[in-house]
Amino acid sequence: MKRIMTFAAMAAAVLLCLSCTRRAPSGTDPFLLEFVMPEECRSGVFYAGQAVQLRGALDYEFETDICGMVNVPGIVPGIYDITTSIELSGKEYKALLKEPASISDKARVIVGVSLMNHRIFSAEDLRIQLGAAIAGGLVISKVYYSGTRDKMDRTYTTDSYVEIFNNSDEVAYLDGKYLGLAESVSPAAYPAKDNPDSIYLRQCCRFPGGGTDYPVQPGAAVVVAAKSARNHLESALNTVDLSNADFEVKLTEGSGNPDVPMLPLITNSTSVQYFNLLSGGPNAVVLFETNEDVTLWPQVYQRGKTSGELFLRIHKSVVTDGVECLKKPAQTAPDVNTKRLQQDIDAGYAVITSVNGYNHESLDRKVSRSEGGRYYLSDTNNSSADFVVCTDPTPLKYDKEGMQ
Repeated sequence: MKRIMTFAAMAAAVLLCLSCTRRAPSGTDPFLLEFVMPEECRSGVFYAGQAVQLRGALDYEFETDICGMVNVPGIVPGIYDITTSIELSGKEYKALLKEPASISDKARVIVGVSLMNHRIFSAEDLRIQLGAAIAGGLVISKVYYSGTRDKMDRTYTTDSYVEIFNNSDEVAYLDGKYLGLAESVSPAAYPAKDNPDSIYLRQCCRFPGGGTDYPVQPGAAVVVAAKSARNHLESALNTVDLSNADFEVKLTEGSGNPDVPMLPLITNSTSVQYFNLLSGGPNAVVLFETNEDVTLWPQVYQRGKTSGELFLRIHKSVVTDGVECLKKPAQTAPDVNTKRLQQDIDAGYAVITSVNGYNHESLDRKVSRSEGGRYYLSDTNNSSADFVVCTDPTPLKYDKEGMQ
């Protein structure tokens, strides 16, 4: 993500007033938004000169003054998502702290906040506490689940895949890490709003390797074929070639595409033997890691039931990255109350434009910058800001229109 302003520059900033990208003909009286730095930061450090977005009835953009405040001149009343973030190096962030911290100088620290569905119907000042998170090396960079139409104009969904990208400057290893898919029953069995600490997985896969067998170089990625690692262009025109995928979710080694290593399902609440991404969503996908045996972790039925699907309960603290892909309703905006991932895992959500899918759209993480031919992807822990909808679901491609 492009750095807007360093904190050293913030201290010297004198920019005071704000502007919005679109003015409503009528609205609320003026009110104040105050953005407060994370609690571990020293007093006197302000969130100065940073862009703040309000997305809702209309879209607005403001900029904080030297004290981290936004004097909103009045907006159209409605429900808004309030988002802002800045990326700092570990060295820059440590210079702001009250106490020393064991953070690498090269770490990428995201300072920001996302308030989803905040009601603004009158002039009411709001004090917003910012959080800080160290951006992980491995991130989920693409999720393609919508499917398409085959050459006979039938629905085609065997071409889905997940891509995992190394967004750091050091070699990362997939060995022993987990790829999980949250429960997706309707209504939501375990929504995040009712479960602040736990995520309930429908399926869980474990990457093979003993520690250093599956390296991912900086700026490189691996592709996981969710159902079938083959060239799907043989069956459909608007689809992907997954014959060179790095992994294939399947039951036994040598099945499916025998040339592609197996990514085994460790736990599975369904009878299917593939990563069961739904063509219209919802699909909440997580990467996590632990030294414990996850098959010994609790597996629970949907509340009030004693049979049916068993969901693996994991604590959110083991999650290193997550992407919330909500289902698009026919008439309204996606229902954030159905989010399976907590705000500190994914403060927003991504969504394709079709209710049922089959429109060959993928959700791709945006490019924040490019240096020497190497891409860095946006990672603010907010899929609403980090992801875009692409009609070219091509693995390992980052120069698509709209991704920059």
